[in-house]
Order: sequence, then structure tokens, then C-alpha cells
Amino acid sequence: MKICAIILAAGSGRRMKMDTNKVFIKFDEQSAVVRCLKTFEATGLFSDIIVVCKPEERETMERKMNKYVKGLRCIFCEGGKERQHSVANALPLVPDDTDIVMVHDAARCFVTERIIRDCAASAIRCGSGVTAIPATDTIKRTRRNVVEETLPREELVCVQTPQAFSRELLMRAYAQAEEDGFLGTDDASLVERICDEVHIVPGSPDNIKLTTRADVEHGNDIARKQQMSDIRIGNGFDMHAFAKDRKLILGGVEIPCDFGLDGHSDADVLVHAIMDALLGAARMGDIGGLFPDTDPQYKDIYSIDLLKEVGTLLTKYGYCVINIDSTLIMQKPKVMPYRDTMVENIAGALGMPRSYVNVKATTTEYLGAVGRGEGAAAQAVCILQKKRQ
Repeated sequence: MKICAIILAAGSGRRMKMDTNKVFIKFDEQSAVVRCLKTFEATGLFSDIIVVCKPEERETMERKMNKYVKGLRCIFCEGGKERQHSVANALPLVPDDTDIVMVHDAARCFVTERIIRDCAASAIRCGSGVTAIPATDTIKRTRRNVVEETLPREELVCVQTPQAFSRELLMRAYAQAEEDGFLGTDDASLVERICDEVHIVPGSPDNIKLTTRADVEHGNDIARKQQMSDIRIGNGFDMHAFAKDRKLILGGVEIPCDFGLDGHSDADVLVHAIMDALLGAARMGDIGGLFPDTDPQYKDIYSIDLLKEVGTLLTKYGYCVINIDSTLIMQKPKVMPYRDTMVENIAGALGMPRSYVNVKATTTEYLGAVGRGEGAAAQAVCILQKKRQ
């Protein structure tokens, strides 16, 4: 399933009485447009992203993309007079093999990965996914400052972006609107004219659109909250059988022993459990997917080197390792004399302080395969924080 995003960044700061485009406002040292694009990048859903901007701002946009958003192929497009015209300019640039098109306002820079994923899932399942939150105020229809009707609040939603649709449906909606001379306020209003069902996806009160100076103050509060709350927890487990004529490598330390652990790599069961915990917390799969045992380049490789690669990947996507707690489970040999060196190797591979890494060891009191001395196991728990770069 191929998904393309259209990011609308050709607005202005007119209502804020600013001389610059509001998408360049910084929150936690990061501009709104970069925050937005990095969140889209972090989902891993998009093959292409079309950034709609003013011609005079394209160079600035390209410079920011090259510096902060390196995992996406960005196509640039000139904005139009109205929002609808900007999307219409971008649609011809959507690759023909695209299945889903998602449109988002860069001024909604506090969108979350969850919202983007839910929106995409709805579009894949139902052909449409429009982000919205329930209306909380009483809404009245008026005419010349006289109330004509109080609308049932339980039937009302406040619509946000992103909004995602099948490519074919969105293309037809825009073509029909152009033919009819219809100008809508969002993409859904165009699709509603040709489609009986437009599906709603839960948004968030924090997914605000920067419109007034008060929104900037609110945005600073949201940025602080997101920085504090974006914590990920992962756990990992691994187990290997003992084998003769193999080195016993644990935590990157070669331990004197007449047997080792069997595996495609050096079979460092402790490091493997830690890598799986880290990848799990970041929703990046597991070591089997990242370093498959069918690939000859990983034959007998030092697992600490693989841990370094995992650390580099986490840094690329803005993750900081806060803490690692791990446990070796084996009946023999005794490994605690080597614990400090293991901690130093693990912390060094991830570029983090030793005080953030803990290694413990225990036995199974002669129970099970580990207790019978047939192999060793390890488990690990980690905490990551997603940082805004």
C-alpha cells in the first residue's frame, strides 16, 4: 500500500500580524513545519511527501528538509490563492501508483504519529479518514444576529487535518469541484459532494492550527507537554543453546569457558535481548528483521557492533535511551566478575552514561533447559524518550 502526503505550508502570518510565514514559528527550538514533517517521517508510512510552499520560501524549505528530514523524498510545489487551489496544484504530482493521499496543514504541527496512523488505516479500510474531535460548545445557527436553531451537539464534530482518501476518490472530488466552480473549506467538503460516506477518525484537542498569537502560547504549552510525555518502554528476550567450539560472548565480553552459545552471529544473548527491547520501544520490529540470520554479512559478527547500529538508528529517528535494565539467566559459568565491563561495552555502544545501564545475573535453580545447563537466556527492559530535533 503506497501512501503519499501533501503538506500545505504556503500560508502566512497575516492574522498574527507577522512578517514571516507562521510555519516557521519555533516550538522547543524547532519550526512548526519541521515538527510536522518529522512526525510524518517517524511513522514510516510515506513513500513521497509533497510540500506546498510559496516560491520565495522554497529555498528555505529545502534547506530545512535537507538538514532535519533526511528519510523522506520531498517534492516541492507552488501554493495557490486558496487552500483548495494549493491541493489542486499538488495532486498532479502524486505518483500514479499511489493508493492513498493524505492532506495535512503544516500549521497543525502538533499532530501525533497515532493520529496519522489512524487516519491512514481508515483510508485503507474505508476509502476515507478525516480527523475530528467532538464539539464541546453549544452551537447555534444564526441569521442577522438572531438564533434560528440550536444544533444537536452530539451530532457535531470539529474537523482537523490530516484528511486521507483513496487517490481515485480525491482526484474525482477535486475534478468535480473545479467543473462546478465549488470552493470548499477542506478536502472532506469536496469529497462529501460525490461520496455518501466520509469516515471520521478521532483527533486531539492538542492538534491545534496556528492562527492567532494565542495559539502560539498554547502551542508552547503543548510542546512542553509532548517533550515530557513521549516516553516509550520496550522489553526483549533471547535464548541460545550452548555449543562446543564456540566462544562465550556476553555483553561484549569473552568469558573463559570450554563452550559458547550457538548462533549465526556471536550469539551474545544479553546484547540481543537489549537490542530487541530498544527496537520494540521504538516500534522498529526486532533484530531478526533488522539483522536476518540468512544474511552472510552477519555470520559470527560481534553483537556490540550491531548494538551500535541500533543506537545510530534510534538517534536518526530522534530517540534517546533513558535507561536499560537487563538480566542474564544461566546456571553456569559465573559471570558477575565481568559485569562492569559488560556495562561499559553496552553504554559505550549506545553513547550513554554507564549509570543508565544495569546488568544482573540469576539462575533458574536447576529448573528447565537453562537449569540443566543446555543454554542461556536474557531479558531486558528499556525506556526511550522521543526527542524533537
